[in-house]
Amino acid sequence: MEESANIMPNRSKKRNTWVKRTIICLVLAVAGYGSYKFASFYMAPGRAVQQVYLIPKDAIFIIRTNQAIDNWKKFSSSEPWICLKQSPSMEKIAQKAGTLDSILQANQKLLSLVGKRDLMISAHKIRTGFWDFLFVIDLQKIAEIDMLKEQIDKLYSLMDFKVTYRKFEDTDIIELRDLETREILYTAFVDNHFVASYTSKLVEASIRERKNPNIGLDPFYIEADQKLSGKGLCQLFIQYAYLPDLLEMYLGQNKGLNSIFSQSLAYAGLNFYASSDKLELNGFTLLKDTIDPYAAAFLRSGKSEIKAGSVLPDRTAFFTHIGFDNPATFVKELEKAISSESNDLYSAYKKSYEKIESLFDISLQDDFLSWMSGEFAVSELEPGLLGFEAEMMLAIRAKDVDFAKEKMKFIEKKVKRRTPLTVKTVTYKNYAINYLELKGFFTLFFGKMFDKFEKPYYTYIDDYVVFSNKPASLLSLIEDYTEGRVLSKEEGFRQILSQTGKKSSYFAYLNTVKFFPLLKPILNAKSWNNLSEYKSIAFAFPYSGFQIIGDEHEVFTQLVFNYKPFVEEKDDNEDIDNEDDIISEQNEIDELHLFYAEKFQGKVHREFYSEGALKSECEIKDGKRHGKYREYDENGNLIARGKYKKGNPKGTWKYYSADGELINKEKF
Repeated sequence: MEESANIMPNRSKKRNTWVKRTIICLVLAVAGYGSYKFASFYMAPGRAVQQVYLIPKDAIFIIRTNQAIDNWKKFSSSEPWICLKQSPSMEKIAQKAGTLDSILQANQKLLSLVGKRDLMISAHKIRTGFWDFLFVIDLQKIAEIDMLKEQIDKLYSLMDFKVTYRKFEDTDIIELRDLETREILYTAFVDNHFVASYTSKLVEASIRERKNPNIGLDPFYIEADQKLSGKGLCQLFIQYAYLPDLLEMYLGQNKGLNSIFSQSLAYAGLNFYASSDKLELNGFTLLKDTIDPYAAAFLRSGKSEIKAGSVLPDRTAFFTHIGFDNPATFVKELEKAISSESNDLYSAYKKSYEKIESLFDISLQDDFLSWMSGEFAVSELEPGLLGFEAEMMLAIRAKDVDFAKEKMKFIEKKVKRRTPLTVKTVTYKNYAINYLELKGFFTLFFGKMFDKFEKPYYTYIDDYVVFSNKPASLLSLIEDYTEGRVLSKEEGFRQILSQTGKKSSYFAYLNTVKFFPLLKPILNAKSWNNLSEYKSIAFAFPYSGFQIIGDEHEVFTQLVFNYKPFVEEKDDNEDIDNEDDIISEQNEIDELHLFYAEKFQGKVHREFYSEGALKSECEIKDGKRHGKYREYDENGNLIARGKYKKGNPKGTWKYYSADGELINKEKF
């Protein structure tokens, strides 16, 4: 009995030990299987990878949103987008996005899986003159990707696509051919992502990029990503090294874009917002470690308030503000940046500096920079008041305008004494317009942006010294200022200033309607023709602004595009042919035109067509047409010639066809 009693406890102990071991094994097995499933999906290589790792390295820009379907619905129904997609290029983008959207929307199960996933869209140059998009949808949190593949396979079979498959580096590429449009959408599952594009090489590049990612490991991209708040409909990342590839499609070659963007700028990270009356981007632009010395000095020199709109004309088409705490500080920072950049560059700078001081026997610091307050504003005017050539003004705010006049007069005396140059001064409505050979002054300190003011005319308006490349601009400036037609009163300028900060390192304002004629020499022929055909779309965004405030490493960046539906005004009298209401020639020349012709144009009065071509030219005397007269059509062909005497036609006038054939004579 005792033996039996001793045996039972031993058996019970063994059973309990076995049960414990079994439970432990089950727990370990479950834990192991769970760990395996967790690791296989979330940790194993080839499964969960960052979305940006699949973006090919040559992306011009990247759009990212974490509410792809919802945000696309919001944006695609907004008034600005409905307007934009009327243009062929935007319509094509809308169609491509719409096709992908319809594929997702056609299956509710797929929509529930994908609708709230992160989506990235990247833009790439695919060949000269063409660019396309890559769509990357992050499926990282979907536990059964194979189920998703099965859903998509079923979906494709129900849609009007011809579906084919091919292998590329061990990845299936599914090709969906639209039988109606003949376009092919290329799709693939790359790890935990769904990739799609209408260009096969972009999907292939994405598959290759997975093995050796570039953008996602770039420190500048990482920092740009970290700085964004994630607000707005989406985030936009711009890779400046490739931005010229996009811009040159519209602006043409040899515009110096590569040096402007690739030498100094790395990435921009911007939040995008859309409403019924505005599109806005704001965020940061990151600068490279080594940047252009002028840019470095500019960003280290603070900012100033935007006030020049109080004197510049409301005919301004494009306005640029550059602000410093103090110009002297800017020059010190510039010299520091140039010396650290290159000894040769610094030597050349100092040589030019000393040459100007020696030539005119002046101190650039004491006699030129000393009167400036730190606000520099450049205004490009809409053409046509006194000619069609580009009219530009540079307004520099003075600490004290009387002190500025004193210093500029001192420089004038030195120029007269040291050189054979003539210093001219004329007076219009009590404002003196001066001409002075200031070659090299502005570009020495402020770079190529001011090279149009090498030999400027200048005058004094309020607290500003205003320089221009032609006297006509200053005459019209005086006319506008005395009549109260200034930029600060213009609706669009006031709107944009209210939406941005009042102090800036750099600020730009664009009036689309006024700037439109100035685009023709900037754009290539194809872009100009397309823009002209759809100018009503451009005019629906009448005012836009761009602002940066920053330091030597990062720059706060803001872009605003105001939207207002464009309604073209119609002339109710355009079909009325009443000769009494048509004035073919002005016998009286207004004061402004007369002053300009007599003082600056060798006593020749010129008129221009609205598009800029010369319409007529005539000699004048005592304020009236007197002498030879020539008239041209809009293509520059001579169509009439004759003479005036004291404002009236005289003698025999001859009229010609566009081919130069004499078609009529008239005796006066």
